[in-house]
Amino acid sequence: MKKILSIITAISIIFCLAACSGVDETGQAYLENAVKSMNFSGVFRITCDGKPFCEVAKNNVQTENSPKITADTLFCVGSVSKQFTACAIMMLYEEGKLSLDDRLEKFFPQYAAGKQLTVKNLLTMRSGITEFYDVTYIDNAFTELPPAELRSTVTNRKTAAENQKALEAWLFKQPLTFKADSAYTYSNSNYFLLARIVEIVSGESFNGFIRKRIFEPLGMKNSYFIDDVNLKTLEGLAQPTVNPQTVYVGVTMGLGDIISNAGDIELWLNSLIEHRLISQKSVRAMTTDYSPEAESTYGFGLIPDETGGAYHYGYITTFQAMVYFNADKKITAFAVTNDDAHIDGNLPQLFHTMIYRACR
Repeated sequence: MKKILSIITAISIIFCLAACSGVDETGQAYLENAVKSMNFSGVFRITCDGKPFCEVAKNNVQTENSPKITADTLFCVGSVSKQFTACAIMMLYEEGKLSLDDRLEKFFPQYAAGKQLTVKNLLTMRSGITEFYDVTYIDNAFTELPPAELRSTVTNRKTAAENQKALEAWLFKQPLTFKADSAYTYSNSNYFLLARIVEIVSGESFNGFIRKRIFEPLGMKNSYFIDDVNLKTLEGLAQPTVNPQTVYVGVTMGLGDIISNAGDIELWLNSLIEHRLISQKSVRAMTTDYSPEAESTYGFGLIPDETGGAYHYGYITTFQAMVYFNADKKITAFAVTNDDAHIDGNLPQLFHTMIYRACR
């Protein structure tokens, strides 16, 4: 889950003037030419008020046995998963089961720094809790490794629960990198601990909670968790184009663990627009910028932008995903590739360019 770029390219700094009403032939042609030139493999879809604006599903690996990529194809979505965790926290908040101002010591009494930190600090990436991933590229694939002192403890020879316990214990021994709410730093550790809070407060497994409270009510029948499936044999999953070196069991929980497809992501984004799972007030809380620093922008698992919408990116091995929704204009957007290692171009820039076309 690559650190999020907080400054959108200039082409995406725009204002939505009117909602679109259907397939835009010019926009569709522009998208088709763009993805062809960048050697894109994946799915790109934008809808306006539930109607298609543009869509491409394309596989750049043209062999006799290469699986066809369609709108139904499954992809790992990386840090796009964080907004589901934020939604789970807001559900528990609306039910009066926790407060965003609760100190972490309430949930983790063994955590000395928990006296200083709140749930909201985790949501907004303003806790100062250290990042537990070291990011590198192996064979041009986005790769995240635990810190050296954790690599003998967090391994794929252990269960998800064992790795989560080891990671939690390690995090609680680390000093804060800054005073709570004094700065913004993107850290996956925040959302791992939020997932643990969901488990502690609900009494359910995190995956079980998300499945029961989000996937099933929305009819997201094509959404899964990395720890619950075999990535090599899951039917319908676009395979990474470079053999992934590391996807550690258990430690993507809450921060980069979801597998889904375009249809299910559209259901999810429309649920935020329609306030089906949480209130309009809670959706607004998720899409509010809590970083006063000029160089940073972050809400709760989402990044608000100048269009009046919100977006997020996700990266894991050779998967790159991005989502956007605009509640006022009822626009949803989803782009994902299984071949970030070989893509020839800037997919986020194209993503925001197409959003501009949908909004104008």
